[in-house]
Amino acid sequence: MGGFCFPEDTSAVMVGHARRAAVTGVLVVLALVAVVGDASVGGARVAPASSSAVPVVAQRPVAQQAPAELGAVTAIAAGYGHSLALRSDGTVLAWGRDSEGQLGDGTLDASVTPVQVCAVGQVAPCTQFLTGVIAIAAGFTHSVALLRDRTVVAWGQNVTAQLGDGTFTDRSVPVRVCGVGEAAPCSQFLSGVRAIASGGADHNLALLGNGAVVAWGFNAFGQLGDGEYSGGSVPVRVCAVGETAPCDRFLTGATSIAVGEDHSVAVVGTGHAVAWGFNGAGQVGDGTNDDFRPIPVRVCAVGETAPCDRFLTGVSAVAAGTFHSMALLGSGSVVSWGYNVEGQVGDGTRDNHRLVPVRVCATGEVAPCDRFLYGVRHIAANGYHSMAQLSSGGVLAWGYNGRAELGDGTRVNRLTPVRVCAVGEVAPCGRFLYLIRAIAAGVAHNLALQPNYTVVAWGLNNHGQLGDGTTSDRPVPVQVLAPQGPSTVTR
Repeated sequence: MGGFCFPEDTSAVMVGHARRAAVTGVLVVLALVAVVGDASVGGARVAPASSSAVPVVAQRPVAQQAPAELGAVTAIAAGYGHSLALRSDGTVLAWGRDSEGQLGDGTLDASVTPVQVCAVGQVAPCTQFLTGVIAIAAGFTHSVALLRDRTVVAWGQNVTAQLGDGTFTDRSVPVRVCGVGEAAPCSQFLSGVRAIASGGADHNLALLGNGAVVAWGFNAFGQLGDGEYSGGSVPVRVCAVGETAPCDRFLTGATSIAVGEDHSVAVVGTGHAVAWGFNGAGQVGDGTNDDFRPIPVRVCAVGETAPCDRFLTGVSAVAAGTFHSMALLGSGSVVSWGYNVEGQVGDGTRDNHRLVPVRVCATGEVAPCDRFLYGVRHIAANGYHSMAQLSSGGVLAWGYNGRAELGDGTRVNRLTPVRVCAVGEVAPCGRFLYLIRAIAAGVAHNLALQPNYTVVAWGLNNHGQLGDGTTSDRPVPVQVLAPQGPSTVTR
């Protein structure tokens, strides 16, 4: 885990990790039989061992950096040990861990400051760089980008086919994601994509322009939603609610998608939430904690008990952490469900599982809460914590804080939302982030896009994922440094 310790686990969660590790081990063996590539085990959440099968790549010299603007950043994304930033010119920067190629610069060298992602087909040192990007997403050890022509590219670890190119070979520069039903070498590629989602996971979702959803990558828990448990090395269509594999009907009318570690969530129709995949902690939200839901099910309404008669409505967006899920309602309030031992559900308790949605408490409340969170513009989740961006531009966080991922200057878990401190503050903070344009949640670190289009980061920094030129954890936000040319310092 590169130094990251998981918080306290329940038996259901431990079962999920054990099953994931066992299944991934089988997948690795199959991948080695099928191809010669990187044999590191992404699903086991451990640092990959070196392998003679890993291709030789160029070594990156270390750059001397100074604080500066990144260049009109418009979107941000965070995985486990790496981060991404999309600039207004359609190019992408990446920093942090790179042992699986997730920085996309053609090397396998970590970088504590941003580097530019190479174009498809390049070899380091790259002379051409990825352009025309309109959206980005970060998985656990891979990255995804949506291009202006509505096709998708991906790079990084691929041991569970999370890159969608029909192979199991890691890629240190972007490759194109294949079309549904293709086989490598693909002749047709995924197109008509409106949005992409990854997260602290080894699978991805893509929302198509017609409201359909496709998925690819790790599928041992049914997280691809096609009714099967075999991985998709190319995208598959997500089934409709109530179907049985092989499905005849598929999910339509989707407007928002989110990826947890081994489950997926979507908004469909006029604001109904559906979910599928691993459910050992109730993260699917159907009132049960049955292990698997390989077909989407409807998320129950607040206060329901299985079998539910009422279902969650009025949802405008969804987010997902390792074993919990969130929904932003049209009213600006937030509900959450699933694993809650670290307080990530935000209802003021540490009750193990919330099998149906509960309302997230307001800042400063103590359970049972009398006031609840509202005025939220955007939500984000990853690992064992949650975040909300307020309409005013303030940022709140709650849940696990062992790596300072809540940004309040402490390492104390929070059962209800707390405000994220401003750059340079020391707890107890007197100033807080404000006028923030966007937020992104990593497994144990977070990013925020500031009013001047620069980026700040906080939390775990063991791989340089905060981009401040160090590998020191940061309990309050620090400025991400701008990329510069290499100096004579080498590593």
